[in-house]
Amino acid sequence: MDSKASVLVGETALKAYCCAVLKHVGVPPDEAALIVDNLVAADLRGVESHGVVRFPIYVQRIEDGGTNPRPRPRIVRETRTTAVLDGDNGMGQLVGARAMEIAIDKAHDGDCAFVAVRNSNHFGAAAYYTEMATRHDMIGLSFTIGGINHMTPWGGAEAMLGNNPFAVAFPTAEDFPVVLDMACSVAARGKIIVAAKDGTPIPSDWASGPDGAPTTDPVEALKGFVLPIGGPKGYALTLTIGLLSTMLSGAAFGSEVTHMYDETTTPQNVGHLFGVLPIGAFEDVDLYRARMAKAMADIRGVKKAPGVERIYLPGEREHVALLDRRRDGIPLKTAVFEELVELGRKYGTILEADAR
Repeated sequence: MDSKASVLVGETALKAYCCAVLKHVGVPPDEAALIVDNLVAADLRGVESHGVVRFPIYVQRIEDGGTNPRPRPRIVRETRTTAVLDGDNGMGQLVGARAMEIAIDKAHDGDCAFVAVRNSNHFGAAAYYTEMATRHDMIGLSFTIGGINHMTPWGGAEAMLGNNPFAVAFPTAEDFPVVLDMACSVAARGKIIVAAKDGTPIPSDWASGPDGAPTTDPVEALKGFVLPIGGPKGYALTLTIGLLSTMLSGAAFGSEVTHMYDETTTPQNVGHLFGVLPIGAFEDVDLYRARMAKAMADIRGVKKAPGVERIYLPGEREHVALLDRRRDGIPLKTAVFEELVELGRKYGTILEADAR
């Protein structure tokens, strides 16, 4: 089978497979469903770097004792509008969703709210949590530190930072929110992982090899360092997101960070920060939506550069992909599909290609 080809898998089948595997390693069914919804949402949106390509390492970390399959997250510090949540070393998707729910609940009376998190794990795509807030007429914010140090401080020759993603989501009157979801590196490390599994080269500005020289070989890039967006400005942004994600909760930072893939028996103490801005506290919600519609129309209506047919808002391409993939199936790289099939055999769980 061509390692560079794709295999179509239906959303329902992919979710059922992942839930079955998680239940085999001790994750309660309702929590498995939430975790898997997060993962598959990334693949539906075309964000393969944070979808099921990560599933095998999540399962391995549970098997090896590095992640707790049955956590009991608890609030350890709280005010009316803030909280610190200890995730009990649970799956990041589960802990992250719980933290955002707490922030939303605290903001229902009209106050802004923030929840800092410690003792969590890699939480997948940051947009998932911010979109939760938009369904309550709130602007959502999420920040996290990476589960691997693979970026150097500007001018350094030693990795001491992750690519530390963040997201901001704005409710709209349309059927999707405007969402910025980005890592502070030129490309997320997950994209390099996908390329390595696929056997395809990466752009030369994505990463350097272990010798510090730019590389197009994704395998060498995984041994080296990802490169920040915007040079020193990207480094400063990475540092800022990392500090926001850790310094309010006691989560691991810098030399305290362990390696998600290499140290699978060790709890990582990953940190996050979630925030919500209830629109009604600042502006009439209907007026806000009308102004957002005008802003979106302004952006879409600009004169287009040669060869450009459509201007997209942040998050719009992902929404289009979601609609297409729900209808036609989710394309998984063959190498990723085969890895999932092999993992399923271990637990007597079958993943089949979409027969449509």
